[in-house]
Amino acid sequence: MRQFLTVFFLLLPASLWAACTGTDQRTAMTPQERAGLEARISAMPFAEGNHWIARRGSRTVHLIGTLHVNDPRMAQITARLTPLVQQADLLLMEASPADKAGFEAELARTPSLMLITEGPSLIDRLPPQEWEELAATIRRHGMPVWMAAKMRPWFLALSLAFPPCLRQDKDVKRGLDLRLGEAAEAAGVPVQSLEDPMTIIRLMDSDPLEEQIRQLRAFTAMLGSGTDGFITTVESYFDEQALYALFLSERDFLNSGALTRAERESLWQETMTELIDTRNRNWIPVIKAAAGDHIVVAAGALHLPGETGVLNLLEQQGYTLERAPF
Repeated sequence: MRQFLTVFFLLLPASLWAACTGTDQRTAMTPQERAGLEARISAMPFAEGNHWIARRGSRTVHLIGTLHVNDPRMAQITARLTPLVQQADLLLMEASPADKAGFEAELARTPSLMLITEGPSLIDRLPPQEWEELAATIRRHGMPVWMAAKMRPWFLALSLAFPPCLRQDKDVKRGLDLRLGEAAEAAGVPVQSLEDPMTIIRLMDSDPLEEQIRQLRAFTAMLGSGTDGFITTVESYFDEQALYALFLSERDFLNSGALTRAERESLWQETMTELIDTRNRNWIPVIKAAAGDHIVVAAGALHLPGETGVLNLLEQQGYTLERAPF
């Protein structure tokens, strides 16, 4: 398991928060904190924007930062972006609808990918007091404790990262990526995956079980902040400033009491390398090899900015970049 899992849920919906309360952490920063954060962000290549256009020769690539779950504001955004998809030669997504369906079927066929199918459950792998504290958190999330005890730590952490106040929405998974995929299929535009959907599972489950449990402690230490982090990531997304949420998450993680400071710093860096940087680099050859001169790439908003962001990597390949309306 590679934390930090809030990165996975960049970015959850703000307009579904009828049952959710919290604070956008950006509004609670001191002037000094804000100045330091903004200085750090301004030093990053392509620090803002959810829609960019990359051009090289006859090729045009629209890069769209997505949010993976539903929000009513997505309807208007989808309406603006749908013509780009309809006119494209190809839509590239993290996981195409067909590959995503195959991935979900594989998970259903292979419960050991998500569950502890051999040996003791988490009840017997954690000290009694630690398990009781975790069980209380699980109950607050409306999950059966007996079921959670059988989950592999990465999968339990991911489940706890999802706010219980959003579980009532039957369309919660209908994010911008899914909407654009629907538009492409309706228009007969081919849709391909940027990577094998199993990549994430392999990354999250790559560590031995005991190491996953150790990292689970680091994640659960941060759950006391309630929905503030999620509200922050949502509002940052719609402000086209995803790095704000990332850096505030980093701050909170590094200041948490779990593990030593050095361990937290190492774990954060490993997470960024594996979940963001390495995947971005692996996507560039896929984008370059894509058939056609008009391509749309839709991927999580955190994959666009920064030194190892897809935008900067494409610029290094000779593309010129222009920010476009979102």
